[in-house]
Amino acid sequence: MRIADVDRGTVWSLPRALSRLQPDACALLVALNERVWQVSDPGLLELVRVRVAQLIGNPAALRIRSRYADATVVPEAKLLALPGYPSSPLFSAAERDILAFTEQFLMDVGGTDATARAGLVEHFGADGARELVSAIYVVEFTQRLQLIAARVLDDDASTPALVSPRPARDASPAGLLTAYQAAVMRGNTLDPMTTELIRLRCARTHRCRICQTLRLADARAAGVDEEITAQIDFYERSDLPDRAKVALRVTDAFIIRPDLLSDTVAEQARMSFEPAELASLCLGITKWSTQKIHVALDTDGADGLETDDDGVALLSFDETGRPTGYRRR
Repeated sequence: MRIADVDRGTVWSLPRALSRLQPDACALLVALNERVWQVSDPGLLELVRVRVAQLIGNPAALRIRSRYADATVVPEAKLLALPGYPSSPLFSAAERDILAFTEQFLMDVGGTDATARAGLVEHFGADGARELVSAIYVVEFTQRLQLIAARVLDDDASTPALVSPRPARDASPAGLLTAYQAAVMRGNTLDPMTTELIRLRCARTHRCRICQTLRLADARAAGVDEEITAQIDFYERSDLPDRAKVALRVTDAFIIRPDLLSDTVAEQARMSFEPAELASLCLGITKWSTQKIHVALDTDGADGLETDDDGVALLSFDETGRPTGYRRR
């Protein structure tokens, strides 16, 4: 299949329904993507983007190009050769290492080892490695969001988003990512139990140490105890409500393989949740999955947390959507 010519902006366009329901968060995600492509090596990021599309089953992304990386930056022959990159002479050592890192990041971020991290630092320096890992997250989860939100909101993932980037006080990628996460929390319409279950499902799948140690304070206050959260790992056979099971099915498809979201589960989601809740569910999964950045960089340690008798610490958010810190129960 031929890779298409440049199509302005579409590599991070979001479904119209999602943008209408969550305009602030979506505008910030658009701005974040734009900034990431501006400050990163566009040729390298295009290789990452297309490899992500191949691995998560996103054929629409294979038919478009980023305007920052047209055929003069990344020849079409190189993109077509991506599946065989480990032995292809078209790729440099740095490109092979970052593509291998990307594959690990996508499929099993908890399996990222010190050798892989050291390789990134050798090629890009410590600061460059951190920025690159964050860029991989943005490229990966924007695509996952496009696919799943379009399915559960019954919308076309290829339709350009009707949003304009909202100004942020810190326009760096890190600043925009922080602002995006706060907007997601600020606009959350899910009940505390569902929010906590999807957060912990992400944490356990990605093997984030600190996120597995934390519990949301408002979920604890609503009665979500360890007996309930212990059922996440076997939720299909659990006593959790059907609504919770549907949310976890969507979460699994989102963070593992979006193309595994069946028509049946998509319909279950639409029957179990209002559209605003589905928008919060999708955006929440992206917010909780930023933990992958820390897992990949081995900065997800929980040793400094003061925990209670259950071995957990409580996490709260203020009215702006920003975390207020950790505490014991």
